[in-house]
Amino acid sequence: MYPTVSFGGIFEIPLYGIMFLIGVVFAVLMGRRLGSEVDVSKEDVLYGTVYILIGILIGAKLVYLVTKLPSLFSVMPAVRAGFGKNGWAMLFYLLNYLFGGYVYYGGLIGAVIGVYWYCRQYNVKFVSFMDIFAPLIPFVHGMGRIGCFLAGCCYGIEYHGFGSVRFPENKQIPALDDVPRVPVQLMEAGLNFIFFGIMIYLFRKKEIRGGRLMGIYLLYYSLARFVLELLRGDKIRGSVGLFSTSQLISVMLVPVGIVLVTGKLAKE
Repeated sequence: MYPTVSFGGIFEIPLYGIMFLIGVVFAVLMGRRLGSEVDVSKEDVLYGTVYILIGILIGAKLVYLVTKLPSLFSVMPAVRAGFGKNGWAMLFYLLNYLFGGYVYYGGLIGAVIGVYWYCRQYNVKFVSFMDIFAPLIPFVHGMGRIGCFLAGCCYGIEYHGFGSVRFPENKQIPALDDVPRVPVQLMEAGLNFIFFGIMIYLFRKKEIRGGRLMGIYLLYYSLARFVLELLRGDKIRGSVGLFSTSQLISVMLVPVGIVLVTGKLAKE
């Protein structure tokens, strides 16, 4: 819809980044308040967020790279031919092809690794940090999905019924084709905001902490994402058999969520 915002015609900033930044700032402020209830200092929440953001960036890019590797072979003949004429241009094309997107699940896994790394390095209880982290993920993700809607990425399948949306011409995403589509980005954002409220409510119940909150989130989102993938019209994330990459990861995360909900981490 509105991929960027222009400042006096001098430069433009992607609205996706702005929405994500708003989500992160809110999460940090909320996390500093929640931290006092699980003995995590405000400073640890702030500095730990830096590790989380680094993990998100690396994880989201790496998993995207993995999903693009199978299709890389189809473009390699053209890349090899192009190197003979304009090597640098083809190199930039290849790098953009491989690293031009993000995968949410990669970012989530990277964020967890970032939290663990910070906690190990600065002697912070990992489970307590995860209890803060888990309720805030849906809010940040919801803001990011609004950014996706504004950018036109992660779009839905063609749909001509009630509630459909029509994206304007987008030079960066020609596949949109200006046809009505399911507003799957806004649907996911709404579900995330609702679950954010539920998770904050559950956080107040001390018996549900100890890693269980993350387990609840993983079970919820794995199910939601598996279903929402059926409404996605973009195929850039690849597939494995009948399942998209994200659906396959959703299935793999269900056992992890079940283990966490049982309170295994709380007992260790």
